[in-house]
Amino acid sequence: MREDLYIYDILTDIYKGESYGERALARSRAKDPFVTRMVYGVLERDTYYEYVTAKLVSRRPKPFAVILLKMGFYMLDHMDSVPAYAAVNRILDCAEELGKGAIKGFLNAVLQRYLREGVPMPKAPAEKLSLTASVPLWIVNKYISQYGAKRAEEFLLQEPFTKQHVRHNARRTTHEGLRAELDNAGVEYTDSGLGFFVDWGEKLYALNKAGMLTLQSFTSMQCCLQAAVKDGEKVLDMCSAPGGKAVYLSELAQISVLCCDIHKHRLALIENYAERMGAQGLSYRLCDSATEKFEPEFDLVLCDVPCSGLGVACSKPDIYLRRKKEDIVALARTQTAILNNAASAVARGGRIAYSTCTTLKEENLDVVTAFLRAHDNFEAESSRQFLPDGKGGEGFYIAILRRKA
Repeated sequence: MREDLYIYDILTDIYKGESYGERALARSRAKDPFVTRMVYGVLERDTYYEYVTAKLVSRRPKPFAVILLKMGFYMLDHMDSVPAYAAVNRILDCAEELGKGAIKGFLNAVLQRYLREGVPMPKAPAEKLSLTASVPLWIVNKYISQYGAKRAEEFLLQEPFTKQHVRHNARRTTHEGLRAELDNAGVEYTDSGLGFFVDWGEKLYALNKAGMLTLQSFTSMQCCLQAAVKDGEKVLDMCSAPGGKAVYLSELAQISVLCCDIHKHRLALIENYAERMGAQGLSYRLCDSATEKFEPEFDLVLCDVPCSGLGVACSKPDIYLRRKKEDIVALARTQTAILNNAASAVARGGRIAYSTCTTLKEENLDVVTAFLRAHDNFEAESSRQFLPDGKGGEGFYIAILRRKA
C-alpha cells in the first residue's frame, strides 16, 4: 500500500540521519493518523525492536530490511485495525514495491516466528526496564543511579504525552482572548494556566500565522517566568535560536534582548519569529557564545545551552537514536564553557538563568556545582530538576545564579 511506502520513506530519512526527526515527523502528521501513529510508534519502540531483531535473526539484515521488520513488529503489536495476516502481507507488498522482492521469504519467516514465539525478556531489572520503556540501557542505568530504580521506572514508563502547548501573544490578545479564538475555531484544548495543550492542526494555522498564538512548551515558559525580568533590564540570550524564550521575555517586561547564535541561518529564524510576533527590543549578534567577549552590563544572561534533549524524548522519540554516552561528556564541556563565559557578562547584582531540556545531572547540577566552585562571586538562588510528568510537563532543569553585589 502507498501509505506503507510513505512510512518506510520517512523512517529511512530519520534512521539515515538525512532528516531531522521533527521535520520528518511533521511530514507524517501532514499525511494521515495511521502514518503518524506508525512513524512515532516505530521510533518509540526502537530499542525494543532492536532487541527483537537480534533475538530472531542470527545475522543483522541490511538497514532497509531492519526498517521493514520494525514496521511489521509494530503493526503486529499495536495496530489492532490491521489483522495479523494483513500486517504481514502489507510488509511483503511494501518490499515488492521497493524492488526488494527477493527478501519476502525472509521477512515472512521472521514475522511469522515473532507471531508464534515472541521473544523472552531478560530478568535483570535494568535490562528489562530498558526494553519495556524502549530506552537505551546506558541511559536507564544513569537514571537508576541518579534517581533510584522506582523513580526512574515511574517517569520512563509513562504514556507518551502527544499534545502540543500553545500560548497567546500578549501584544495581540490575552489568555482568555485566545481561549475564545480556540472555541470559535472548534479546537479542543486543556488549559495549562500558561497556555493550552492542543492537537496541532490546520484549524490553528491561521491563528499562528497572524501571530495570535505560538507554539511554546509549558516548561520553556516556566524557565522564563523564573528568570523574573523587570522593566528596563538588559538581557543577553547566549543560545537564542529559534527565539522562543527571547520573544516571551520581551512580552513579560519592557526590556532589551541581545540574541546570539553561532549560525547565521538560525539568527534569521529568530528575526522571522520576532517579526511574526511583533516583538520589540530585540537585537542580534552572530557569535560563538562560548568564546565571545561581552561587557559586564547585563542584568540577566540566559544560558539555554545545547544539551542531549533527553527530557523531551517523549515528544521527539528520534532523540534516543542519536544520543551516545560519549555525547554527554562533550556536551557538558560546551555547557561549562558557555556558563563560564556568561559570568563575565553579568553586571553586579545581576543573574544567570541556566537551563536545559535534559534530565541528566552531568548536564545540569554537576555543571552548576562546578561553576559555583570556580566563581565564588556567584551564588545559587534556586536549582531545580523537573522530570517528565506525563501531563505535558517535560524533563528540564533551571538554575538562577546571582552575581554578588
